[in-house]
Amino acid sequence: MWSFCVTLLLSTAIRSTFADFTPFNNDFEYMSGKWGNYSRQRFLSDEKVIAPVANILVAPQPDVSASKHMLWVPMGPSLPSTRPMILDTKSLSTVWYSDHHARLGAHRGSCNGTDYIYHWSQTGEYRSEGRFFFFNSRYELVHNLTVVGNFHHADPHDLWLTPQCTAIFPIYRPGPYNLTTFNVTDGWIEDSYFQEVDLLTNERLFQWRASNFIDPVDTYAGPGVVSNGTDSGSAVDWFHINSIQKDHYGNFLVSSRHMHALYYVSGSTGNIIWTIGGKRNAFRDMSGGKATNFAWQHHARWVDQGLTKIQLFDNRNTEWHSESESISRGIVIRLDYARREVWLEHEYKHHPLTSIREGSMQVLTDSPYGNTALVGYGSQPAWTEFSEDGSVIWDVALGPMHLNRQSADNYRTLKFNWTGNPQWKPRISPGPLPKYSFNESESTFYIALRDESGASLPNNTVYVSWNGATEIKQWIVLASNTTSNLTLDHLWAEVPKSGFEESCFVGETTRYVIAWAINDANEVIGHTDILTMDDSSGSRAFSITDSGGDLTDMTLAWQKFVRSQLYRSILTKIQSGWKGEVRIRGAGIPSVVLLFGLLFSIVAGFLGMASFARRSRRGRQWKTQARKSRDSYSMESEETPLGYFTDLEFSEARVGKREEPSSTRVLAKQR
Repeated sequence: MWSFCVTLLLSTAIRSTFADFTPFNNDFEYMSGKWGNYSRQRFLSDEKVIAPVANILVAPQPDVSASKHMLWVPMGPSLPSTRPMILDTKSLSTVWYSDHHARLGAHRGSCNGTDYIYHWSQTGEYRSEGRFFFFNSRYELVHNLTVVGNFHHADPHDLWLTPQCTAIFPIYRPGPYNLTTFNVTDGWIEDSYFQEVDLLTNERLFQWRASNFIDPVDTYAGPGVVSNGTDSGSAVDWFHINSIQKDHYGNFLVSSRHMHALYYVSGSTGNIIWTIGGKRNAFRDMSGGKATNFAWQHHARWVDQGLTKIQLFDNRNTEWHSESESISRGIVIRLDYARREVWLEHEYKHHPLTSIREGSMQVLTDSPYGNTALVGYGSQPAWTEFSEDGSVIWDVALGPMHLNRQSADNYRTLKFNWTGNPQWKPRISPGPLPKYSFNESESTFYIALRDESGASLPNNTVYVSWNGATEIKQWIVLASNTTSNLTLDHLWAEVPKSGFEESCFVGETTRYVIAWAINDANEVIGHTDILTMDDSSGSRAFSITDSGGDLTDMTLAWQKFVRSQLYRSILTKIQSGWKGEVRIRGAGIPSVVLLFGLLFSIVAGFLGMASFARRSRRGRQWKTQARKSRDSYSMESEETPLGYFTDLEFSEARVGKREEPSSTRVLAKQR
């Protein structure tokens, strides 16, 4: 019993000891760059993981979307990596850190009953050479996809995964084009294409070429704006597809950044069914121009199944141009096809930010108070979630603003739910108590392994993590000084899952430690290898031994243990309540006797009345029946109320004398 109480005390203490460096709270110094242009942290248990440290400008309100996860892919020349990450929306801690590099964001999609995280990754010598990688819930690379036919590479700006497991993505190909309208002879353009390809067979199902259906004369990025178009090396990127979506009718919604327009493309002929925005807008703007004046936009998606509403991120800016109303915004527009009219239904803007590239807009439907909108600012490392009426209900920054590639770009900010069950084991490592230092040259927080004098700090804490696992509720830590054969007899602590990495104090003399990952159903879903700690030299010396073990057997053992502790807990509560009742009356043990005597008298009286009734019916047999009833009740009362109380006192004394695991004794000395 004493051991269990110590474990609970430790669990309570650990709750306030996070291994993760917690986010800042509306910190001015953070926004001014004191902690670097992209603040991040590293971990002891998994040293390859580099996680962002956020600054929460507005804490999440009750009406935020209930989605548990979001994707974050930091990009920039001064950043250490551009690897996709899944973040936890409650703690903003990292859930998954990919082994693969990415460019221009990552996405979550599903088809044929399988969930995927997918992104474009560079595979060749040149920056533009790459493929789309698809990872399942075990983070296994199950598909990689690229362009079909006479093209050099797929373009990373978007990939739309259909329920039928086909993928739609854009392509670039330079080629000669008549640009005499722009006073350019022997002109060259970067023509925009997109393909639909079967994910399983790599068969091309559909292909579309922009210049076959749209005249480049309508572009806002013609020769002389970004490039002169005189040869293949300076080909004009006149169209620039940055989002594509196929609908249930088989048609495609295409966003052209450099045309300031959205095109609805026939999935059978490739013809343009209608255009919104740009120089060929086909809809009457019923909102004074605010529904169709978007510019340099990104991430256009249908909001509803009826295809009457479109969401998009309106940048309104590039590196070479800004609109008169330059604040970037998320918008929802509503279409009336019969009247050819369009309305601005919602506009979301908060920060006075001008996002010159990238960005996202996502309408979320899982808030308890109606729809919300998540706006990601692309070239600005921030996102804001709005209620439907435009109120800010969550606002987060991951670096200072307006630094143009010196902070972290995030192509798209997307919320979703994900279940990750990694194929690899959890990791465990020793270290000192979690006290953070800051490396200014790397803008990184880390747990200090040495004190201010340079001396090594003692290894008295274990750190555990499981990259990619989403279903952990808590860790249980088993520890011993004498044996590496660790079982639940060596239970040291229960540590609630609160971040990427958790810490647990085990003392300086503990030698063997293992951690089990437990889910909401009290199932063991994974375990670390056995950590052998050695601090005799004052350095962070340790070794890892492969630990086998069947998860089913571990689960059965853990659930049996939980049931036994629950039973003990119930007995303890009953005992405490009973003793409390006695103390309230202030009479000690005699009061217990009197109380039981009173209860006995009441019940005996009731039985006597019943016996009297039977006597009136059965004559002289009443004495025999009454005697049997009294004898029966006397024995029950001795074996239940009074006898139970005595058994519990004995049980507590016996458990208290039980020899504790050596690691638990270490904790008792430390505490």
